[in-house]
Amino acid sequence: MPSSENSSHYYHNPSIIELRKVKTVSLTQIMGLLSFMFLAMAAGAFLVPPNYFMIAVILEFILLFTIPVMNRRALTRGDDPSAGLTGGLALVFAACAGVVLGPLVQTLAASSDGLAVLGQAALVTFIVFAAFGAYGLMTKRNLSSMSKVLFIGLLVLLGIMILSMFFSSFFSPFGLLIGLGGAILFSLMTALDFQRAKYATADNAVMVTLSIFLDFVNLFTFILDIFLIFGGGGMRKR
Repeated sequence: MPSSENSSHYYHNPSIIELRKVKTVSLTQIMGLLSFMFLAMAAGAFLVPPNYFMIAVILEFILLFTIPVMNRRALTRGDDPSAGLTGGLALVFAACAGVVLGPLVQTLAASSDGLAVLGQAALVTFIVFAAFGAYGLMTKRNLSSMSKVLFIGLLVLLGIMILSMFFSSFFSPFGLLIGLGGAILFSLMTALDFQRAKYATADNAVMVTLSIFLDFVNLFTFILDIFLIFGGGGMRKR
């Protein structure tokens, strides 16, 4: 909630509240933050030693809850979240995501065959990500209607992945189907989140960018899984 001083200011200038409600951000601003998040992720994946993996997992989990809180606090102060601490925490989150991927990425990058698999997976991910992102921006269809179905699909996928950790002998034959299912799910979520970005306001720009970033990370993970199943399963070590 705004402070009493700000409340008085808004009381005498009611139009300011309306301006904040309808203030939009340019797609360029969102893509700019997303680009910096990609760079932070790459730095974390290639430059940070694998022994920081667990620290990054814990910090990433904490930031998932901290960033929305800091975003709300920035808004109550009338600040632009993407230009302050909230945007900085989003970059830290991206770096942690890279560190979590680091052990696998660095293992693959250590050999020519592994590096080829990594490069092919990254290229396909960027192509799919760009294609579905462009669809989300250009389509006139309201994609929010499929958000509930995608959320249910996400829960089902998460449940299968958790079960596969305990019953790997049963789920291992379905690894390719799980990979394809995850890739399709996060491709559709990419389209949905890019459409949200098209109409994003300053209030939720960082959160929408974070959602798009997570779509990319998960899409890359599942596509890499598919490539490893076909061409480099023996190199995969988690």
